[in-house]
Amino acid sequence: MCYFFAMSLRRNTAYEHQTRINEALYRIHAKLSDSLEISGLAQSACYSPYHFQRIFKQITGESVHDYIRRCRLEWAANLLIYNPNMAIVDIAAECGFHSNASFNHAFKSCFNCSPTLWRREGYETRSRTLKTAWSASAMNPHRQYYRDTLDSHNQSVQRQVEIKRLPSQPVAYIRHVGYDKRISEVWARLLDWGGAHGVDVKAQQMIALHHSNPDLIPFDQCRYVACLTLPKRIYPGDGVGVMEIPGGLHACCQAEGMFGDLLYLMRDLYMHWLPASDYQARSIPPHALYHDNHFINQSGRFSLEFRIPVARNAAGPDRF
Repeated sequence: MCYFFAMSLRRNTAYEHQTRINEALYRIHAKLSDSLEISGLAQSACYSPYHFQRIFKQITGESVHDYIRRCRLEWAANLLIYNPNMAIVDIAAECGFHSNASFNHAFKSCFNCSPTLWRREGYETRSRTLKTAWSASAMNPHRQYYRDTLDSHNQSVQRQVEIKRLPSQPVAYIRHVGYDKRISEVWARLLDWGGAHGVDVKAQQMIALHHSNPDLIPFDQCRYVACLTLPKRIYPGDGVGVMEIPGGLHACCQAEGMFGDLLYLMRDLYMHWLPASDYQARSIPPHALYHDNHFINQSGRFSLEFRIPVARNAAGPDRF
């Protein structure tokens, strides 16, 4: 009896920590351009700065500083590709770096090349290296996807992209690290939570936030957020967070397929459509609105609308 009580208490404590750290993570991802002081993040999670840093590392596996730095550099790496007309100094500022020198040093430490070289050719080298490694792995469920697309980096499929102005959307969510089939467990837990809180989950929309670019980040490090729209105000708890997905202009594209097929669509839209378009990516992660969610259905096939937050390009020459 005491054992089961202790286990239940430990599980509830872990969920409480996750719920509170979710508040800080939301603030980090929403304000990557800002200063993001430890004291403010700790306050958002209702911890002292000392306990916040300890619990943050316990949950994320990284220190607060390392997590923020990695997120900023990943976003900068994407902007250098997606927004070819955006000056590197502006990208550095957009991603929270206060000087070009500190940005260049941090970027080179992370990606083994300068931002200028990355924009010119470095990202292609990293992309090929990642695809080769994963394609060769017998444990990789995406190896056929990578074999099929390894040599097609410059071959773009014509996509029907529609620009839409979307409203903001309140959602409940659970974060997951790793683009893998364990995501099914995350969805099951989120839907169970919604049902237990009086939400008719069948009447709500299922959305997935994709924080990471799988062309540049290993699958086991990709960050995925399962989201369920909310018809009413519900307080976070049990490790489930509540937030609002920002609205605004989005480049939207319909897609159907099986597990792993979405990655090719993401690559095509980001690597080919976006740089050639009249739009640039905003500092908000893209998301997929599921019409049919392959992580929970029997067929294993998805139908969805993939949405990239965008803004109209400001015309101007390249500046380095």
